[in-house]
Amino acid sequence: MIIEDLVRLGKPLLEGGMDARDILELISDVNDEKVKNFFRHVFVVELPPEGSNDAPVVLPMQVWGQEEAKAGQTKKVDFKPDVKRAIGTPFVLPTGGMPLSPQGSYGIPVYPCYDRHLGTEENLEEGKKSYSFRKSTEHVYQFLYGRLKRTHNVNPDALPLMQIAHLIHAQVSSMPVEKGSKLLGIIILAQTHGASSPYSYSKDPSPYVIAESNQQHGKYIVPNFDKILKAVWAAKFEEGASIGKKVATCSICGKKGDVVASYCKAWPWALPEWKCPLPQGGKKALWVEGVALDESCYKALTLGSRVFSALTERIHSIITREIFSPVNDIEARKTTSRRKLSDLPTIYGSAYLLPVHDESLKDESLRQDFSQKIQAMLRRPPKEGPFLDKYIDTVTGFDLFLPEDIDKAGFRLTLIYFHGNPGRGDIHLRAFIQDIIPSTLRKLNKIAQRNAEKGVDLLRALAPNVSEKQAAYYRTMYRSIPFLLTRAYGGSYLWDQLETAVRRKRLDIHRPTSNAARRMNSLIPSLPASIFELNDEVIFYLTFLDFITEYQRRLATEDAASKDKNFSEERRSEMTMRPWKELLKIIEDGPIDELRYQTPAELGFGCGALIRQFGRSYWHATKVGKDGKDFLKHRVLTFGTDLSPEALWKRGLSKIFDVEARHEKIHLSDDFRRRVGVTLTEFDRLREEIRPNRDAFMAAFWSGYTLQGYDKSDRDNEQTQANATQ
Repeated sequence: MIIEDLVRLGKPLLEGGMDARDILELISDVNDEKVKNFFRHVFVVELPPEGSNDAPVVLPMQVWGQEEAKAGQTKKVDFKPDVKRAIGTPFVLPTGGMPLSPQGSYGIPVYPCYDRHLGTEENLEEGKKSYSFRKSTEHVYQFLYGRLKRTHNVNPDALPLMQIAHLIHAQVSSMPVEKGSKLLGIIILAQTHGASSPYSYSKDPSPYVIAESNQQHGKYIVPNFDKILKAVWAAKFEEGASIGKKVATCSICGKKGDVVASYCKAWPWALPEWKCPLPQGGKKALWVEGVALDESCYKALTLGSRVFSALTERIHSIITREIFSPVNDIEARKTTSRRKLSDLPTIYGSAYLLPVHDESLKDESLRQDFSQKIQAMLRRPPKEGPFLDKYIDTVTGFDLFLPEDIDKAGFRLTLIYFHGNPGRGDIHLRAFIQDIIPSTLRKLNKIAQRNAEKGVDLLRALAPNVSEKQAAYYRTMYRSIPFLLTRAYGGSYLWDQLETAVRRKRLDIHRPTSNAARRMNSLIPSLPASIFELNDEVIFYLTFLDFITEYQRRLATEDAASKDKNFSEERRSEMTMRPWKELLKIIEDGPIDELRYQTPAELGFGCGALIRQFGRSYWHATKVGKDGKDFLKHRVLTFGTDLSPEALWKRGLSKIFDVEARHEKIHLSDDFRRRVGVTLTEFDRLREEIRPNRDAFMAAFWSGYTLQGYDKSDRDNEQTQANATQ
């Protein structure tokens, strides 16, 4: 189960390789984009020693960060928080339930606050802009008291809480503010005395300083990271105990002792509010009876969950659109392409490393190595320069950085795809793929990169004047394996086919060929106006054919048990063909004695190329004014739009000689006649193989039809130069 994976992910990080500061940064939200504006208003309350007569002091409000211009924008600014200072005040922003109300357990008294907690109205009397309070000091008091009651090892009744609330209220009321701005902030009650205090004094103004002390001049309030982490872990364990606690055996490690329910705010996939598919049906009383964790496994679950969340990314938009597009009909696909991306469900992907054998991580050096690789994945470098090749988003569909030497170590990747609202526990799992060898993803990445260039080459063959921008867009599409698989097989088959690819099993070519042929067939009624869309389908079909051919040759392993009985290897080979440039050269210029089609797909390609070549002569022969007649539209599709191999043979290829005899302007070369004759003979030879491979024939036919003459201008230039030389 996923919980067990997350525990396995978190334990090595706990046991070595990450210090308290690194762990606090990971298990809190201080580095999250959504909390950055809270650091615009930081209120630090310096508490006196317990039992003393000294009064608490609210230090001047601080801003932990600075304004920076947004990338590529000169007028808009962004706030960049000082993360080093923020690590000493770890907090988690509530994502579900009532975010304005106290939730869960707090490790230390550090609380994010909103307008409603501190002030919601603007006082604009006499031109003065400041915050005013509808509920004054009492409002702040209630805010603090409710959270202090849930804070580990803190007694709110022992603090001069009303005095603290009054000081905060007075400071906020005097703050200048711009009209329309929101007040988001953090309140920190800094206890600096006692053996377990999360803060202490130091003369060193380090980057992690919370504030300069008011009670001890010349000293700074600094965090004790080990003590803060200890308090945070205790609070986390209390969260699990709030749902259920007993003396029993841990469901993961098997140790006996105090165990709590697996309820964990860091892991929003399992919330008591969501009943399905939890076996306890959402009943809190039964939660601990289902999955119970001891303290070490609970810590590991928390840490592993945060790693999982930090590695979670949205899949690329081109894949999302393709998933929700019909696979067989072009007009229906157009309707989907016009929908806003925000109207489609957002699909997320995440990938994490796990050791092949947990026993191997008992060695300290191996644990540190594992921890370093996880941290490298979390703190991924910019996707450029020497690091570009280490990203494998071409395979996963979302940004994923694989560190060096990961292939040599005993690690495996797990891929998870889902959609829904994690804050509500509303998760819909789409794919869970385990035990992936990292080197397989790198090899797939190389195949995808080469495949993209083949797609761009086809684009330039069919559209010589294509812009660099459009070529870059095609390159982006065709180097994405999830995009290729989705368009080839359909959105409902993506995850199965992706698992097949990353496990190096053989991919079936039948369904992609059938889908491509049907899409091409749906364009026939609107020809020749739809020729550009037909070109696009041909580019995809041939590019995918190249991809699957190279994949089968380089990566796929033989697995007789996985072969489909209805589609044997012989059947699969009949659906493929040689590279299109090579095949076109053989059909047009190769020795006629060697003109032989190896598969029905190659025969279809040849029929398409020859009919298109003859169609050029037919267009000129029937030309009236500026336009002539399209041979395919005028002579082959006259009895309907259901184009089939038989129709192409009867009304197309075999009628070429009859049409030539009826038009004085058409003069075919002997060489062309012989090539048509050989192709007709080959049609008779392969007739029995064509019937079960009709889609392969038709998809290849349109490929040959659109690509014939792609180098016509080059040939004309060569002929002109030859004539000039003679």
